Amino acid sequence: MGGATMTSAPTRGRLRAVGRAVLWTVAVVTVVFTVLAQLLAVVPVSWTMPLLQWEVSQYLVILLGVLRDSLGVWNVVVGVVGVVSAATIWRRRPRPRRRLPLVLTVAGSAGAVSAVATSVALAVAVASTGAGTSPLLPTLPFTGLASGPSRTVTVGTAGTTTLRADLYLPAGRAPRAGWPVAVSVHGGGFSTGSRAPNAYTGYLLAHGYAVLDVDYRLASPTYHPWRTQVEDVGCSLAWVARAGEAHHLDADRIAMLGLSSGGNLAVNAAYTSADQTLRSSCSPSGTPLPVVRAVIAGYPAVDLSGIGDRTAIARKVEQWYVGGTPAEYPERYRSTDSATHVSADSPPTLVYQGARDHLVLADRTRAFVDVLARLGVPHRYVQYPGMEHSTGDSTSTLTPAAAANRRLTLDWLQRYDGARRSSPTTP
Repeated sequence: MGGATMTSAPTRGRLRAVGRAVLWTVAVVTVVFTVLAQLLAVVPVSWTMPLLQWEVSQYLVILLGVLRDSLGVWNVVVGVVGVVSAATIWRRRPRPRRRLPLVLTVAGSAGAVSAVATSVALAVAVASTGAGTSPLLPTLPFTGLASGPSRTVTVGTAGTTTLRADLYLPAGRAPRAGWPVAVSVHGGGFSTGSRAPNAYTGYLLAHGYAVLDVDYRLASPTYHPWRTQVEDVGCSLAWVARAGEAHHLDADRIAMLGLSSGGNLAVNAAYTSADQTLRSSCSPSGTPLPVVRAVIAGYPAVDLSGIGDRTAIARKVEQWYVGGTPAEYPERYRSTDSATHVSADSPPTLVYQGARDHLVLADRTRAFVDVLARLGVPHRYVQYPGMEHSTGDSTSTLTPAAAANRRLTLDWLQRYDGARRSSPTTP
């Protein structure tokens, strides 16, 4: 009996030590995450500009914001867990050693309150869009929304590069004229990324839209595709016109959907299709291209001149995508800036973005939207308070904003994908 007691006492001691270590880890990680994530949601982007002057720190800021946005209402749960863990440590510590747990408890409480406040602000903003989505999302973080493509097609050859696209087709019999098509353009700072399922592919399929998810040639330190990327998108549009009927696609009902840098390419392709200046990189010169009926751009990089050298990643984009600065190549930047291509004939444009976007600065997107308003282009601009680049839709998680974005996108397509245009819509 005595031996058993002596053996169990050290074991209990080790278990208590492990329990304390786990409790400390949970308290520190959850409180630090909550406080930093909420600070980034609350303070203006201009206050964080010093952190955006180095790639590593800018990526960390964006990653922290994207993780926070993907958690949605679960940020409140994380904050409460941090407060409870820190308070438990504080209560169990001897009085002279309570300072750090007290600091964690107070900081965690402030972070948790901020998480509640930002969640309420986001819920109000989402409700104001009329999308009718629940503020209590996601049900479970990082649950997939994507579905695989029906087939992969070759849309053409640009130079020595074969361009392919993933085609997603709705189930059932196609309409007589074919399925309306949303051409999806991925993001990635013009230099990374590839076609892949996203939050919109499966959703649009379920509502009767085919999706053509396209590729384009990526930028590198030695290849500056400031002109050819949008022409690669034009190659995919030419394929829809040429081969769409065989795949039950309606080439008269094409819309563009692009995110981040893909938003720039989607907008520019749509606008230049309207004024018939868009060219296909894989078709003979003068090949007629279909007209894009509507465009949806999520957190789009529509003003590269305005972003300029304001952040580290923007400076890299300057060198890789355009080949230099706006001062060195003003005409190249004029070509990439979406405002250059706006006219009264530009297709109806839906734009959405987070107010705390530390990659594509929201003030430049707003300036582009002002140009749309001035020229009478039907448009809508939705800005979500406290949200980072991607507004929570980049991790295949159904957050309140991601759900609203999908519903707004569907409503925009149904309103403008080939029907007569309505009067301009202001934000």
